[in-house]
Amino acid sequence: MPDTPPPASMKMKDLALLAGCSVNTVSQALRNSHRISEPLRERIKQLAIAHGYRPNPLVSALMSSRRKALPTQTLAVLTKFPYPLFTQPEKAEYYTLQLLEGLRQKAQELGFRLEEFPTAMPGAPSAERLSKILMMRGIRGVMLFPSGDFTVSFPELDWQHFAVVAAGFHSRHLTVHRTSINWAHSTTIALEKLQSRGFQRIALATTRYLDPRMQFSCSGRFLAWQLQQPKKNRIPIIPVEREGATDQEVEDWVLAQRPDAMLIYYDSTIDHIRKLARQHRFKIELVGMHATNRRDFPRVDTRSLHLGRTSISVLARELYLNHYGLPEVPEVTLVSGIWQEADNPDPTPAAAPSTAKPAKLKKV
Repeated sequence: MPDTPPPASMKMKDLALLAGCSVNTVSQALRNSHRISEPLRERIKQLAIAHGYRPNPLVSALMSSRRKALPTQTLAVLTKFPYPLFTQPEKAEYYTLQLLEGLRQKAQELGFRLEEFPTAMPGAPSAERLSKILMMRGIRGVMLFPSGDFTVSFPELDWQHFAVVAAGFHSRHLTVHRTSINWAHSTTIALEKLQSRGFQRIALATTRYLDPRMQFSCSGRFLAWQLQQPKKNRIPIIPVEREGATDQEVEDWVLAQRPDAMLIYYDSTIDHIRKLARQHRFKIELVGMHATNRRDFPRVDTRSLHLGRTSISVLARELYLNHYGLPEVPEVTLVSGIWQEADNPDPTPAAAPSTAKPAKLKKV
């Protein structure tokens, strides 16, 4: 058996000599290439661990830069919309479009192209079929795009062959790396800004069935803050047993609770409450907590475009490090929002605060 070099000087050619194979075979085995049989891959990995072999990060960076000259690699973007997002973007919300733009920007910078694979449309391939399609086309990176019905899962691919990252918390049972907006931090920003301006009765316009999309980060942070407030200022979330409340249910809730400020997640809700405030002559500060291209109300810019860019960065990291399969320790990378004042505030002057007692909330 050849002499074993000390760990500090162990090179790939030394590892190849120990394993009795070529340097190229060792290189592919350490990159978990399926061109090398699994038993041989495992034997070479164990030899590397036993003899303290570590890849040279400078050489790895050089090889990564050289690989950019190769044909563009494709990343699969799995969606659950009832329509193809890439060819029918006009049907999507602003958040979705910003997230997609961020994905595209970063992918182009790193030399990748994106291809959508709708999984919830009629005729979509089964999980087994889709796995084979991706493998036959040499697609190793998979992005799970937050989309469609939250209760519908993404297909269970043969994950051992793919590096996978999820943007958001759809298919929460999958132990994958994820990226997300830092909703708790965004909620903190809004609450601190409103309190600094004297607002006390602050409401969170959500139902308990919407918040799972955000891993309960919004309601969790809001309720923790609320426990520190006097009981008279604690406003419950909308008492509706489904994801979205109707305009009438929101109206009943607002008139019953009479908050002086509110955190809101939809443009349409802001418009409805503004109309309601004019009709009933009460003053309320409305803060947007969602991705929007409107600038007529203060908001926390959740920076969904940056979420898209970060998602590709995490997926590229996994591909560069040859991390395939579901990770033993899933990570969540958060993107923080920033406060934005209104550029062109609502021109209608607000009426004086109402002195009427809150109405009794209707049962739903």
